[in-house]
Amino acid sequence: MTRFLSVLRGGLLLSLIALLLSACAQLPEPPVAQHLLLPAEQRAQVLASVQRWTASGVASLHRQQGGQSFGFRWQQAPQAQQLRILGPLGNTVAELRQSNQQATLLEANGQQRSAPDMSSLLYQVLGVELPVPELPGWLLGIPPAKQVLAYDSAGLPARAQWGEWQLHYLHYSAVGGLQMPALLQADGPNGLQLRIAISDWRLGR
Repeated sequence: MTRFLSVLRGGLLLSLIALLLSACAQLPEPPVAQHLLLPAEQRAQVLASVQRWTASGVASLHRQQGGQSFGFRWQQAPQAQQLRILGPLGNTVAELRQSNQQATLLEANGQQRSAPDMSSLLYQVLGVELPVPELPGWLLGIPPAKQVLAYDSAGLPARAQWGEWQLHYLHYSAVGGLQMPALLQADGPNGLQLRIAISDWRLGR
C-alpha cells in the first residue's frame, strides 16, 4: 500500500488535480436546449437500464492523516467492472477487475493479487475503505428515491444518503440528452471525504 500512496501523493499532482476539481465547478458550458434533455424521471429510468458505460476523470481523497489525488477510469459491463487508478502522467498505477465472485488487482510492476471482491483490493491501493458496490450508482447519480435528501431546480439529485456516506452533486453536464454528474463530493465516516470530477462519459460502451 505504501508504494501506491507514494505514487499517488506529491505536491505538484495534488495541486494540479485540486485545480481541476475546482475548475469543473466554475467553467461555463455551452448552452443546451432544455427540450433536448430528458426530464429527471425519464433520465433515471434510462440510466438504470444502461448496462455498459465508462466514466473517466480525477479524484481527491482527504482524511485526517492527509490527502491524495489520482486519475481514474471506471468501466461497467454486465457482471463485470474494471477500475484503473492513474498516476500523474496518465500511467496505470493499478488495475482492478471484478467478474462474478472473483476480483483481481494488477500492479504496475506486474504482480497480481486476488480476492472475492474489489473492496479489499481497493483498500490496498488507496488505504481507505470505500463502498465499492455503491460506486456505480454514485457516479451515475441515480440514488434510490428514498435516499435522496434534496433535489435541484431541474429535479436532479442534489444530496443523497448512502449508508454512512452523504453525497453532494455539485454540478451536472449534458451528455447527449442526459444530465450526467460532472462534480460530486462524498462525505464519509471519520472525516473522510472523496471529491470526484468526471471529464468524460461514454454511455453504452
